[in-house]
Amino acid sequence: MTYTRLSLASLLAAGLLAAPASADVKWTFGGINPPGAPVTQASKRFAELVTERTEGRVQIDFYEGSQLGSGPAQIEAMSVGAQEGYISSGSNASNLVKEFGVVDIPFVFEDQDHFLAFMESDLAAGLQQRLRDEFNVRILATNWFRLPRVFLTKESCVESPEDIAGKRARSPNLPMFVAGWESIGTVPVTISYGETYMALSQGVADMAESAGEQVFSSKFYEVLPYVTDAQMMYPQNSVYVAESAFQQLSDEDKAIVTQAAEDAGDYFVSLVEEQTAPNRATMEVEGVTFCEMSAETRAAFSAKVAASVPTFEEEGLLPEGWWDQIQAMK
Repeated sequence: MTYTRLSLASLLAAGLLAAPASADVKWTFGGINPPGAPVTQASKRFAELVTERTEGRVQIDFYEGSQLGSGPAQIEAMSVGAQEGYISSGSNASNLVKEFGVVDIPFVFEDQDHFLAFMESDLAAGLQQRLRDEFNVRILATNWFRLPRVFLTKESCVESPEDIAGKRARSPNLPMFVAGWESIGTVPVTISYGETYMALSQGVADMAESAGEQVFSSKFYEVLPYVTDAQMMYPQNSVYVAESAFQQLSDEDKAIVTQAAEDAGDYFVSLVEEQTAPNRATMEVEGVTFCEMSAETRAAFSAKVAASVPTFEEEGLLPEGWWDQIQAMK
């Protein structure tokens, strides 16, 4: 699916950013996760909160499970106003502003606090501004914090970089994600999220990664029963909205919608906290093996990634100097 990207200036000239609308509006939002996933439940809560708090002035139809297409297709659609919203990984914006892929660099962040320091930095703020100004996409909320990404493998847990060297690793079609897999020695195979379970079942890829809370809802563990707490990345979901649609709201409704996105993020985090222990217990009963990764092994992976920084910079995936700036945020 291909779209022509329009800047806000073009949208203004075309009359798409009109004065605040007095009529009720209906927005189409999409996601890529299955019905039972915490992000899907929280997305539906967001839609409910918006309708309730605006007294029906703003209504959101949310479509789960990639019904509106893959993540890249949906965020591209938003950039031209063909779809009003999307809720999924914060790195999906790298399809438009490729530097957003920094959050997909494996082992770049030491811990959750380090990741949050980046998210609150001027670097991250600048990326959000570019996304609005150049691609018509606003980020309403980023507080949908997920569990760190784990490795899922078929025959044993991951105890060293050598354990996954040369393995075919499922990857979303995001440039930095692909480059990151390559930096730690795997062979990335791009597979859309909705097709991942079938692809893994058919042996298209040997291993995968997942945000911790999605291991259960995705059921990837049925094919890859070894789960290593690699803390490969510290992911979060973002609530994206087309800037052209957002600007048609009154100031009151803009504030309501933004707060609803934040509140739904808090709800998402609470769901993850509530479901983690019982879901893990269920998976253990079904034969899943969970393993920790040592600090020494994480350091070995991080060293491999650091050696690839010049390549990331040459390919335009990481602005020059950002690696050092991010490391200084620890």
